[in-house]
Amino acid sequence: MDAATASPHSSWDAEIRAREEALRVAILHADLRALDDLIADGWLVNSTMHKVMTKPMLLQLLETGRLRHLSYESRIETMQRTGDTVVVMGGDRVVDGPDRVCCTRRFTNLWQLENGRWRTTARHAHVVTREAAALLDAPASARAIAPRRRAYQPTP
Repeated sequence: MDAATASPHSSWDAEIRAREEALRVAILHADLRALDDLIADGWLVNSTMHKVMTKPMLLQLLETGRLRHLSYESRIETMQRTGDTVVVMGGDRVVDGPDRVCCTRRFTNLWQLENGRWRTTARHAHVVTREAAALLDAPASARAIAPRRRAYQPTP
């Protein structure tokens, strides 16, 4: 066993978790400078917009405000490292503006060690549930009787 896989709490684990959090915050705040550092130039995403997007496309959507998250929560369920590549899998929840649609999603992020720093090289995300703003704004009693789609439950 090499040092890269020796411990579940090794330095790469903490660094990837920190990079994941930095990526979440940068997307939430449309911080293009931070995103340029975190995302590799050849990055691709199989997006929830039902198309493959590139880094320049993502940055343009954020810069123009066509993509804007009002909130963005993420949880990592598992990470696996093989050499200079880390696969991160988990779920997230975003509320998009201006109509405040709330989406629960599943994601996979791929990170690659490039010149001594971790950069994300690919992402896949898909929507599991989507709720309209009217449901989010409804009183708890109305939400309790509203039809619900079964949310994804991770396997133990």
